[in-house]
Amino acid sequence: AYLAEVSGSPPAADLPTWTARPSVGTKPLMRVLCAVACFAAADVAANQGNPIRRVVSMLQSMQEKIEAEAERDDALFAKFQCYCDKNSALTSESIKTGKAKIEQLESDIPEEQAQRTQTITELQQHKDDRAGANQAIEDGTSQRKKENKAFEEEAADIKANTAAIDQAVQAISKGMTGFLQTAQAKTVLAVLDKVDVMEDDKAAVKAFFQSGSSADLPASGEIVGILKTMSDEMNKRLDEITHNEQESLSNFNGLVAAKNKEIRAAQDAIEEKTERAGQLAVHITVLKNDLEETKSTLEEDEGYSAELAKNCETKAKEYDEI
Repeated sequence: AYLAEVSGSPPAADLPTWTARPSVGTKPLMRVLCAVACFAAADVAANQGNPIRRVVSMLQSMQEKIEAEAERDDALFAKFQCYCDKNSALTSESIKTGKAKIEQLESDIPEEQAQRTQTITELQQHKDDRAGANQAIEDGTSQRKKENKAFEEEAADIKANTAAIDQAVQAISKGMTGFLQTAQAKTVLAVLDKVDVMEDDKAAVKAFFQSGSSADLPASGEIVGILKTMSDEMNKRLDEITHNEQESLSNFNGLVAAKNKEIRAAQDAIEEKTERAGQLAVHITVLKNDLEETKSTLEEDEGYSAELAKNCETKAKEYDEI
């Protein structure tokens, strides 16, 4: 009965229900024996033929029965006390474990939240790095296109001018006066203002081309020399811008390679940090749920422990008063 009342479930099959009975040697027992003795004496007086032994036998039988029941009750109460002690110890250990777990969880949750915040910050930085590298490639590509366009235009202009000059040199060397009236001759005159030659040489070439004649051989030979010098200077310029173009292209390719490497590294970091942030978010949720469940369990354990202690103490006092 004690176990059923404290634990909320029926007592074990092998534990009889304990009820308070007087123990041997107590005042209630003495009063019972006296009453039985008086009854037996009266019975003897009414029946003079019955021996006193009958009374003694009755008293001995009653005493043995009471002693047996007292021993049975003592054994049951001892089991009840064992139940109280065992469950009290188990509950106390559960409460201790619960409190320690709550303390650990309340420490772990903020720590993991801080880790997730840091991971998200790093994730954003990697995204910014990737965007910056892509922007650098985009800007570099735009600049490369401008530089290449300028090179192609200047190189084409130089090639056209040197071709016109070479034709002029061949025509003048062969005494072909008709060349002076061609479009190539006009091109040569236009080039004079673009190349770095002495003003006297420029004036001589202009005068020669405007004269319309190449019969003056010494003059034509001088003009051929000036034109070859102009062609050489323009070819040097072509070599220079070609070298610059190749160097610029090499630098651009190096930039693209470096930035693509940064992009790959940033992408790997982004994937890693994204996964880590997700894992932390899930784990934080698990920890929070665990904390709530542990608090609920602790509250139940503390309530059960208090009720158990109260009931065990009450029943112990009732047994001591018997």
